[in-house]
Amino acid sequence: MRTIETVLFDLGGVLVDWDPRHLYRKIFKDDAEMERFLTEICHPHWNFLHDKGALRFAKSIPDLQHRYPEYSDQIAAWMDRWPEMMKGSIDRTVHILEELKSRGNVRLFALTNWSADTWPHAIERFGFLSHFEGILVSGQEKLAKPDPQIFDLTAARFKLDPRETLFIDDSEKNIQQAREMGFATHWFRDPIRLRRDLMEYGLL
Repeated sequence: MRTIETVLFDLGGVLVDWDPRHLYRKIFKDDAEMERFLTEICHPHWNFLHDKGALRFAKSIPDLQHRYPEYSDQIAAWMDRWPEMMKGSIDRTVHILEELKSRGNVRLFALTNWSADTWPHAIERFGFLSHFEGILVSGQEKLAKPDPQIFDLTAARFKLDPRETLFIDDSEKNIQQAREMGFATHWFRDPIRLRRDLMEYGLL
């Protein structure tokens, strides 16, 4: 078991319950139509391009509305009502973060795929973000996980040794990439398993 000096958290799916369905279930009466919309129009890769900083909503929303005028209002809601996609914090994971902070035996950072346009909503809403010594936001850097460059940038900016850093993420692709680069990893499925892993490292 390695000695861990730093814990590097993902945010969405680990500390924040973000899902566009939290919003679009209010908008669509038919779940099948909602799923088609989220698969074919405002689809995951389209959202990822915003997280990567390759698209900005000021241009991408009008472009989609031009292509799919029948869904103009639903497309506009992606930006206008974006905070409704955040159901809230994942409280049991936040409690773990707070325990690590109170113990003070590791450095705490975050690495998140999040668009520059919507990041201010997270800062405004989630006070626990202040527990981190630093947060690297993909949309601000124009790089996104699992690109190896964003892991290199994170390590350089925050002076992290991957061999002494535990990276926590709910995406298997991100975990695989981090592991290849020498990070200790925890593929997040639920807070119970995370707590068990952190206890094995002697951090809780």
